Amino acid sequence: MIISLYISMLPVIFGGVFNMLFVKIKALSFLRIPVDCGKSIKGKRIFGDSKSVLGFIGMTFGTAVIAILWGLFLKMMNMEALNLIYKNHPNTIFLNLFTGAAFGFAYMVFELPNSFIKRRFDIDASNRGRFPINIFIFIYDQIDSMIGVMLVLSLLAGLNLKEYILAVFLGGFTHVAVNGILILFKVRKYW
Repeated sequence: MIISLYISMLPVIFGGVFNMLFVKIKALSFLRIPVDCGKSIKGKRIFGDSKSVLGFIGMTFGTAVIAILWGLFLKMMNMEALNLIYKNHPNTIFLNLFTGAAFGFAYMVFELPNSFIKRRFDIDASNRGRFPINIFIFIYDQIDSMIGVMLVLSLLAGLNLKEYILAVFLGGFTHVAVNGILILFKVRKYW
């Protein structure tokens, strides 16, 4: 299951890397509109500037395109049986466009509650609070988007609850590892 999970989720991993680069394109800065439109609740931003329309577009579009290319690659290499989604659905461009967009959108939507909570407690990337709160925030930062992405996967692939929970935690571990690599190559700044 673990290998199939990675094969099924590779578009999300590369979609996230794509989005990190996509949001840095200066020509698209007009789309850096915060999804909360700069609104506040009791003097505190709802989500903050880091959750933008540009990020939603980049993650949704990027993951969709990568899912299409990944589906074509798996078909060409005769590896479709390793993708959990293709066990229930045929590998088509339309399916891959839909699943990639759904994964990317879910990734972004499920980050919003975390951002909302962190704004309420004045927690940012440089200040995650004191122990044990900082440990909880670090773990939740890594799995928030995975909760949504794996929910989409569960619906498409028919994962049971145990498989879903395993997928969320494996996704969180992978999120930490990928971020570490991106920091090493200076694509991303330290949390």
